[in-house]
Amino acid sequence: MHATAHISLALCCSLLTSGDGRAETPAVIASANFDFIDTSGEPRDQSADHQRRLTDLSDYLREQLAEQGKFKLVPLPCQASQCTATDPGYEALSAMARQNGAAFVVIGAVQKTSTLIGWLRYSVLDVRDSRAVCGEFITYRGDTDEAWRRAARFSAGQIIRHCGLNLKN
Repeated sequence: MHATAHISLALCCSLLTSGDGRAETPAVIASANFDFIDTSGEPRDQSADHQRRLTDLSDYLREQLAEQGKFKLVPLPCQASQCTATDPGYEALSAMARQNGAAFVVIGAVQKTSTLIGWLRYSVLDVRDSRAVCGEFITYRGDTDEAWRRAARFSAGQIIRHCGLNLKN
């Protein structure tokens, strides 16, 4: 990781946690479904597999965030449908999250670039102004259920570690 990325993560964390030593209540967050982009150019149609993996990835990321006990997760009303940064968009997701009592919303996208390489990008948005307060871009190997699951688990861990353990509302 580059020095500027470490500085950005440190700044992000210092902005999101208080330094007075008091215990804080877990932040209330929502997590949107992730978008999917396939630029691999593979001839075989894998749309059904990718849609299933994308749903599983979004659900597993939420599970991982909730299981850690660092955040209180609230659902978004659109979670059963599209519900992504592309549709209905950042502002709508932020508004829905805010209406459900969340201070932050996680958005993201998965991009398949080849048979073996995928990218996962996520951002944690402040629902007051849809401004990204933390985010990351990761790559992973493999186009399998397990590879996507590992990417979701790693991303949840990064959110927990680098976006502040006790985000304040």
